[in-house]
Amino acid sequence: MARGLKILEILAGADAELPFSSLKQESKIPAPSLWRLLHVLRDNGYVIYDPERHTYRLGYKFLYMGNILLDRMGSRSEARNHLRKLVGLTGETAEFSGRLRDELVLLDQEESPQAVRLFSRIGSTYPYFHATAPGKVYLAQMPAEKLESVIERIGLPSITEFTVTDFDALEKELRKIRAQGYAIDNQEMRLEVFRVAAPVFDGSGRIVGCLGVAGPSFRLDRDKAKSMARDVKTVAGELTREVSQR
Repeated sequence: MARGLKILEILAGADAELPFSSLKQESKIPAPSLWRLLHVLRDNGYVIYDPERHTYRLGYKFLYMGNILLDRMGSRSEARNHLRKLVGLTGETAEFSGRLRDELVLLDQEESPQAVRLFSRIGSTYPYFHATAPGKVYLAQMPAEKLESVIERIGLPSITEFTVTDFDALEKELRKIRAQGYAIDNQEMRLEVFRVAAPVFDGSGRIVGCLGVAGPSFRLDRDKAKSMARDVKTVAGELTREVSQR
């Protein structure tokens, strides 16, 4: 039991996925025992193995367990109230997303009442931070050295014809995001989908998630995004104050 917890703690504290050799070195667990423990953790959803990179990372079962904990603590109901407020203000689907290692995860969502609306499954992951508004919010909060490291690891692939794939152009956009306090993506991750997102911080000023709205691009554009961004920033600020007071 203690050895299994040690492995999970190492993976939780790592900045990136870890190969077997690194886990062995940090945990001081003999190779045969480490193999057995990793297989048990993989089979039960606590660890994910990447066969291409031959690396390990925490599994999404922790997200599931975390959601249960949030429900029991009442935090989810507080966040849900902010999502509902955003839907009321904008008429579009409201989303709350967070970062899990090198991926964005949709943690909660309140659907738009519109006949044509965006729907994404809670727990969905997005590996390309540069192509979606919440991801750009996270990138904008990173120091230059950390940003270069993340982009080097993840890359800047073209997801759609509108995706920013040039690092200099991305840096320029991130500076603008830091200054204005919100990010947008206009069909950069999915065609005909427009998003606006703003950061949510804890009491220490660390970003803990992104609050935003998403909808079809035929209803949303950059001009409308400015008015929607004011609502998104306002509600994200309210949630930040609540989180900071805990």
